[in-house]
Amino acid sequence: MVIAGAGGHGQEVFQLLVNQGFEPEGLIFFDEDVTKKGRRIGGTEIITDWDTLNKEIEKDPRFCLGVGNPESRQNLTQKIENLGGRLFGLKGSFLDSFYNVPVEFDQMSFTFIGPSTKIGKGVLINTRANVHHGVEIGDFSEIGPGALLLGEVKIGNMCRIGAGAIVLPGVILGNRVIVGAGAVVTKNRITQGTIKGIPAK
Repeated sequence: MVIAGAGGHGQEVFQLLVNQGFEPEGLIFFDEDVTKKGRRIGGTEIITDWDTLNKEIEKDPRFCLGVGNPESRQNLTQKIENLGGRLFGLKGSFLDSFYNVPVEFDQMSFTFIGPSTKIGKGVLINTRANVHHGVEIGDFSEIGPGALLLGEVKIGNMCRIGAGAIVLPGVILGNRVIVGAGAVVTKNRITQGTIKGIPAK
């Protein structure tokens, strides 16, 4: 299986998969950064050319995302799916989740997802984040480590919720909104942009 992205998050994904019983030799790192060509992570060589990636996808169409940035997650997904790849949603350890079927989003270790939630394609719910009842998260959004989305929150596509941020119940955030680390969001923000602070502005 291909891990698309060979930075810090990619290394965490590699560790998660190995801990779940995937053989390291069966995991292939791909990165568009040609300066990483030939480097290794956990004994696995990083490939950087699309022809080699195409051959790997023909052998095993599954791929997972080893990047956190929403733009990168979306771009890699579209390009690899065009090669015939199939997005593989990650599920970490020690989860509390109402999703018991294969998904197209990543739920890293020690996370909580409550009932009646809707999680979009390519979403990253990072370590120790909490997503409470009735929350909706749009495609390719990133929920940072330790972030807290309370009941009935609506998050648009391609958003970034910083580490430790809190979004209070019922708040609506539009597409491409960035919430700073540790911020407390008390009001709706529909237009694209960055908000930070307590309360977030």
